[in-house]
Amino acid sequence: MTIDRFENEDDKQRYLDWRKRNPNGFVLNINTWNPKLTMYKNIIHRASGCSSLDTPPNINRDRPVTHEHPKLCSTDLNELVAEMENKDLPYKTCDLCKPKVN
Repeated sequence: MTIDRFENEDDKQRYLDWRKRNPNGFVLNINTWNPKLTMYKNIIHRASGCSSLDTPPNINRDRPVTHEHPKLCSTDLNELVAEMENKDLPYKTCDLCKPKVN
């Protein structure tokens, strides 16, 4: 398994294509403003069927990938969890789509 990284607005189409090709995959939305801040955690979503990803706030509706909120994507949820744990960064799963961490 590999983690695909989408880190700026130029990656928008690749990110959207990845989600279409991997509907059973997972997206880690990273808070780069302060990744260790527990109030605004890094959030893991299901790649398909998550209203948080499908309908982002108006301010970012046309910008699903930004420098402030890069995305890490994988078909293996545990791979994304390991990435966060290896970097000692807090994370949570989305309250809307509820991916289950083993």
